[in-house]
Amino acid sequence: MREEVRAIMINNLVISSVPTTVFTTMAFVSLSFLILIILIKKFAWGNIMAIMDERANKISSDLDGAEQAKIEADALRQQSEEELTLARKEAAVIIKRAKDNAENSAQSIVTEARTEALNYREKAQHDMALEREQLIESARHEVADLSVQIASKILKKELNADTHKELINSYIEGLGTQNED
Repeated sequence: MREEVRAIMINNLVISSVPTTVFTTMAFVSLSFLILIILIKKFAWGNIMAIMDERANKISSDLDGAEQAKIEADALRQQSEEELTLARKEAAVIIKRAKDNAENSAQSIVTEARTEALNYREKAQHDMALEREQLIESARHEVADLSVQIASKILKKELNADTHKELINSYIEGLGTQNED
């Protein structure tokens, strides 16, 4: 029994002489909770809120940075697409210019070749005409010489058919030896 008395006394000292009821227990727990909140607010709440604000600011800045990076990436992608389109257009212009230059060069080469061929042809025709005139002139001189020689031999000899044939054959043979000289 002594122990029971001691427990009751200790109980009465701690809570004093307030009888323990549900209401008193609720009031005691509420008061203790309120004191705990006041102590937390006074000593820890500022630090906790600073950490939470810092965390919120970091998350916000990370989201803003990600959004900014996305905007920059889109701008770079669009710029690179525009540059690629421009490069393709420039390449098409260069290729067209090169084709035009090649066609012009080919046409000028063909025209020049035709002109040269025409010049060579005209020169060849001119050379052939000169050579023909020279051959005709040479033939005239030979015929004239032959005619003079035949006339002089005819005057020296009277011609009959056999003599006439011999004379022609000898002159033909003489022509062959003269042309070889």
